[in-house]
Amino acid sequence: MGRRTHPIRWLLAVVFAVACAASVAAQAPQRPLRIAYVEREADPLYAVAANRDGVFRLVHRSPFPGAEVGVRDSLAGARAAGLAIELRRVSLADGASVAGALADLSAQGTTAAILDLGVEDLRAAAAAPAGLALVDIRSIDDGLRAETCAAPLVHVRPSRLQRTDALVQFLVQRNWRRILVLKGPEPEDQALADSIQTSARKFGARIVAVKSFAITNDPRRREETNVALLTGGQDFDALYIADSLGDAGRTMGFRINLPRPVVGPHGLDALGWSSYYERNGAPQLNRRFERAAGRAMEEEDWAAWVAVRSLVEAEAEEARRPTGAPLAARLLDPDLRLELYKGLPGSFRPWDRQLRQAMLLATHNAVVDLAPIEGFLHETNVLDTLGLLPRETPCGK
Repeated sequence: MGRRTHPIRWLLAVVFAVACAASVAAQAPQRPLRIAYVEREADPLYAVAANRDGVFRLVHRSPFPGAEVGVRDSLAGARAAGLAIELRRVSLADGASVAGALADLSAQGTTAAILDLGVEDLRAAAAAPAGLALVDIRSIDDGLRAETCAAPLVHVRPSRLQRTDALVQFLVQRNWRRILVLKGPEPEDQALADSIQTSARKFGARIVAVKSFAITNDPRRREETNVALLTGGQDFDALYIADSLGDAGRTMGFRINLPRPVVGPHGLDALGWSSYYERNGAPQLNRRFERAAGRAMEEEDWAAWVAVRSLVEAEAEEARRPTGAPLAARLLDPDLRLELYKGLPGSFRPWDRQLRQAMLLATHNAVVDLAPIEGFLHETNVLDTLGLLPRETPCGK
């Protein structure tokens, strides 16, 4: 009869073998994942404005701390996959060429670039033959997504249409189908008004009117500045205020003729992230960010965090199942599933390079619901009820 192995000795042998394997893995050379965070020096979006003139201004802060938290959150998984993450911050001088900067980064062995840049710089980056995987963390423009769908550029923040689609799904589910739209004078205000109309047609809501408001004290333009006059003359179930600057619409909901809910930037809005979300691991992520940055996590910060996590996950998957495909192509792999802390896993759509994601329907201090709303179905992925359809981009036709 053979000698019986003592259970404790067997367990110690297993532990020793695992420790040896971990030690060997730790000593093995790690493949670098070099990520550049590209921004502009003195970016006007992040300029500090003194609110002493009676005008409210939206405050934007650089989301670079979100990328730093993303690196820290990815270290364990990267180490297990044999990756060493390097995050480098690159600030371009005013007038410096984006294409030239990306070419230099590629020549230096950079793997990917996270782009905290305006739309024109993003177009230039998409057209540059730098060979890098590019991740846009700022733009919400659907037109950019359609124009650059063949470029190695993916988009993390929810697009404008994803936002209005989520809002209209909520309104339709509540049977608040008649929507009055007030829009401001800015180009982005017009874009928002166009988007809510597209979403209304898509989901069976009705825009009762689109009216322009003016930001002026000129008494001759009373019909464009008096909210009671603007909202009079028709019935509606909800008011959508397209006010991208964030000033004029702050009090409109209290000066309309009818007691109706306000949606859009000044009421219930559809957001990529909220520091008030309390499910799916979001509180832990919010706390980690707040400890690191000393402030609440905003949507832009979350986008920078997701950008890093996406690049690490795509690179780690290549280590597990080598394909030889470039990183930009692997980001579009249908099997790549990204934990977004919003209940449903994310992935990048091939026709517009947009991150599929649930949307938080939130006020300034509470999350009310998540979209896609239950009952809105899709043949393959319910998240594709939000945003551009394949036929709306050259890459999906």
